[in-house]
Amino acid sequence: MADRIDIYPVGVLADLLMLRRARRYGALGWALRRLAQTLRYVARRARAGQWREVKGAFNGYLAEPTPFPAHLRRCGSGWTKRRAMRSLHRHGYRQTGP
Repeated sequence: MADRIDIYPVGVLADLLMLRRARRYGALGWALRRLAQTLRYVARRARAGQWREVKGAFNGYLAEPTPFPAHLRRCGSGWTKRRAMRSLHRHGYRQTGP
């Protein structure tokens, strides 16, 4: 059976996409609070000098195979889905199956 690759938004991008969907469905207040909470978290990490966490908040999309192969060291990430897939393959992912 071939591996499945999940690609999903994370961090600030996930909250921005949620805000767009919430506007359509009338839950704008909740989505704005969530985005503000995320931005406050990023600002706190920046003031604390934890730049790796700040960078992680702006990953965009993550691509990870399911099940996760033992030889793979990390997921792919990028601002677009295509870039996340390229990053995953660059880190040594080889798809198995037909």
